[in-house]
Amino acid sequence: MNTTPPMGQRPLLHCWIIGDLHYRALPMWSEAHTQRLAPMFEDLHTLWQTEDRPNFCVSPGDLVETYALENHQMAKTNLEALLGDIPFYPGIGNHEYYDPDDAKPIDQRIETYLTTWNKPLRYAWKASEVACIMLDYPDPATQTDPTHIDVMPQTLAYLDATLTAYAAYPTLIFLHCPLRNTVLDRDPEQHRDYNSLQNFFSPENSQAVRDILAQHPNACLYFSGHTHSGWEAPYLVSTEELGSHPITFVNVMSPWYTGRRTGLRKSEDGSTTRYIPDVPNVLPTFSIRIYRHQASIRVRDHHSKQWLKEWIVPCF
Repeated sequence: MNTTPPMGQRPLLHCWIIGDLHYRALPMWSEAHTQRLAPMFEDLHTLWQTEDRPNFCVSPGDLVETYALENHQMAKTNLEALLGDIPFYPGIGNHEYYDPDDAKPIDQRIETYLTTWNKPLRYAWKASEVACIMLDYPDPATQTDPTHIDVMPQTLAYLDATLTAYAAYPTLIFLHCPLRNTVLDRDPEQHRDYNSLQNFFSPENSQAVRDILAQHPNACLYFSGHTHSGWEAPYLVSTEELGSHPITFVNVMSPWYTGRRTGLRKSEDGSTTRYIPDVPNVLPTFSIRIYRHQASIRVRDHHSKQWLKEWIVPCF
């Protein structure tokens, strides 16, 4: 596989992907969250002033910790401050449905998401010569077993129909969860990471998704979050041959926390919190450039303000 971007070519598209953000308008939470994300905001502002700005940004689900309107409003206000006039495309994850008190009807939780972000649950758009599809993660409470998730039949049908409609364009697919047997655990014995071999963290009908992707040569990149995978988790970026073409699966981690035993933790009496960082403690987001027949995938650590790695993968 070629390991350098095409010489002299301008990308067809440059986009930026930010993983699970988990905004929550509780003082102890938002104080730690603001402190954690501040270097990301600062570094992205600097990058976009000194390098080319992305055509758009994407966050494929779990923008908020719970469905509550004030969490969505906080997320939107902060992202608008970061992005300015750069278009933003959100996705729905399991936390957009989550009501810790189970007091609000599911329709109201979904309506809060829809009205805040002014996007449907599943949708598609075209930028330059590249197509993008945002799919909807299902509400776990509507599943027969909430720990076993299936991509809904209507979502599968939408994916198939939309890939057909955009057959002439390289197409990026976004869904909150990875497919089974993509991103794995850094240490299965210690179980350091949630991963795609676990129920709930990948769809039970992952093969049905793969079967659709295999039928469409324009399906070239699949992006997910959900697992908060740690840096250098196996198959964080991995390419498979499906049908007669390659497709690359990318898990975009999370800038809020990575790893299974990390993040914000309350004291026993609930009066204080502390943030437990992963090892290594990276603050990651992903830059994607699409060229003719190749894509560049770069992950940025906003703590060190360094690029951690670049993958050059085949693309339509």
